[in-house]
Amino acid sequence: MKNKMTELKIAYFDQLGRKELDQAVQHFVLKHPNVDVKLLAISHDGAFAKLNEDEADIAINDLRDENLNFDETELTQAGVMAILPKGMYPNGIQMIEKDELNDMTCFIVAKPEEEVSELHLFKDLYQIGSQFIASNSVEEAALLVASGSGYFILSENTARLINTADLQPLFLLDHGQLIKQKIMAFYKSNSALSSEFIKLLQQEY
Repeated sequence: MKNKMTELKIAYFDQLGRKELDQAVQHFVLKHPNVDVKLLAISHDGAFAKLNEDEADIAINDLRDENLNFDETELTQAGVMAILPKGMYPNGIQMIEKDELNDMTCFIVAKPEEEVSELHLFKDLYQIGSQFIASNSVEEAALLVASGSGYFILSENTARLINTADLQPLFLLDHGQLIKQKIMAFYKSNSALSSEFIKLLQQEY
């Protein structure tokens, strides 16, 4: 008779990607075969809602300016990248000042219910001076940018996962300083299983 499974539910902001999460899960289930790890891809605000409603044990999210009543552990800091049309800047250029992009459209990768939260990140926190237009997916934004319509923004971890044949990713600077995104694990109670998983995830990042 099979032993009863224990669940570990992890809600994660889907724009962060899941490469590191998948690798951590692989290592975790080898040590804990009777733990069923469930990954829930969701919006930034949705990940916190799942945690708040006890529908997730851990939320993996980027840190903004929320006043949260959760415990947190930093997983990594990732550079923020502008994804531009290929050839717009000479090969070898790796960074660009955000103000150089003010005359270009910035596509916000967000579903309608996520637009306010993502606009706040780009406009208020990153202080991007571009005009903003929403795009439903990274794939849609990539097609628009490849056609020369503007640019979009991703963390370096996620940017590594997209096909850049027609795109040029450049690190985004604010007066010479790299704009960084803090990726965190949030939780209400740090159980032994949650703590172990977070440590594995730190190693993957």
